[in-house]
Amino acid sequence: MEFSIRKFIHSRSGSFEGVLKHIGILISANAIVALLGLCTLVVMTRSLGVVGLGLLALIEAYPRAVDLIFRFEPLQAVIRYGTKALERNDETALLRLIKWGTLLDFCGAAFAAVIALSTLSIANHWIDLPQDQLMLAYIFAATLFGYASTTSVAVLRLFSRFDLYAKVLVITAFARFLLAVVLWLLDAPFIAFFWLVVVDALLQHILPLIIGWSLIKKRIDRPVHSVSMSGVLAENPGILRYIFNANANVLSRNSTKQLDIIILGGLVSPRDIGLYQIAKRVALSALRVSKPIQTVIFPKLAQLWEQGERTRLQRLVFRFHTLLLCLGAPVVLVFFFWGEKIIPTIFGAEFSDATPLLTIQLAASTVFMASSVFNSALLGIDQDRQLLMVTLTSSLVFLGGLFLFVPSFGIIAASWLTLVMNVIWSAGCYFFFIKRMRDSTRAL
Repeated sequence: MEFSIRKFIHSRSGSFEGVLKHIGILISANAIVALLGLCTLVVMTRSLGVVGLGLLALIEAYPRAVDLIFRFEPLQAVIRYGTKALERNDETALLRLIKWGTLLDFCGAAFAAVIALSTLSIANHWIDLPQDQLMLAYIFAATLFGYASTTSVAVLRLFSRFDLYAKVLVITAFARFLLAVVLWLLDAPFIAFFWLVVVDALLQHILPLIIGWSLIKKRIDRPVHSVSMSGVLAENPGILRYIFNANANVLSRNSTKQLDIIILGGLVSPRDIGLYQIAKRVALSALRVSKPIQTVIFPKLAQLWEQGERTRLQRLVFRFHTLLLCLGAPVVLVFFFWGEKIIPTIFGAEFSDATPLLTIQLAASTVFMASSVFNSALLGIDQDRQLLMVTLTSSLVFLGGLFLFVPSFGIIAASWLTLVMNVIWSAGCYFFFIKRMRDSTRAL
């Protein structure tokens, strides 16, 4: 049997190693998702106002933060070690890895949900949500039990079914937007938009889980449950370390997207959080351009490293780095010169104070987006420890800076700290990538 991933990773067509076709599929999907996401955000801001948007962010913040900290995902490890199994043409090892990763998914989701539910009341001493909103936070925490889709997503990526993954992204984004419009037209209350967030969170995990497992059944003749998990660690030496480092890196990076709201909840008003949330959400939408590239390029970089193709790997990384920088810079310039007109027109006059926050956040996103390919490269060349060190350092600078500078300078300090964090992270990733390339070249 021949897996489609083998055709994909050995393709050398064009200067971008044959990955542009797959990236094009996901970029098209992500462009649609980003547009639908922004439209949904517009609807929600018009319906909830700046304070309501801030309260909704606070309700989500703690459960999402716990999910990041306590749910260790095998996503990157399944792709990294699954690629090795495919290179060996070892179907049994691949099935064993998938089964093991799925078990980790469900155990991790349950563990995170239990932690969130049992500690939420303690965390609320800092966040200070009213009792009715605290109950909503408990409901949202319960959704964590369904966050068990990462191995299924890894399978979609291993089998080069980026088209299916793209469909999942578009379907969930469209459903979210459609529901938001319906609620807006009905002049629905705050609680209705909360349930929209709950449904959206579950769809983002349940749909990939269903599609991923249907693909496994279609592509692999043997059922996964027929394979014993015994020997999975021996077949994949270092996988536990890799999972820990990869997850700690994601945790360190993504914690800044959730812990910032929790920290700010005790430092500024819900109105300030609403302004910050608008700036952050729009900037994160811009990052969707880089996500497809990371999704597609990681298996390719891992493969080039396994084949000893150092020059091709380095050339591919820097070409995508330049491409992403050229895509992000014009967006920053647009909002720098015309942001004061764009923001009130789209989101409403009460969000006009978010303009400087958004401009800085977009600059930060451009720095991160342009260097995101180094993140995939460092994981692909087994520099997970170095990547973790860089991410931890930059994240601690950001989170510590919130306590130091926000009380004195206000909410805009949070946006400036985001830019500082991304500059530190990008410089560190670049340094360790170049160092690894030079060291490996000397060793040849």
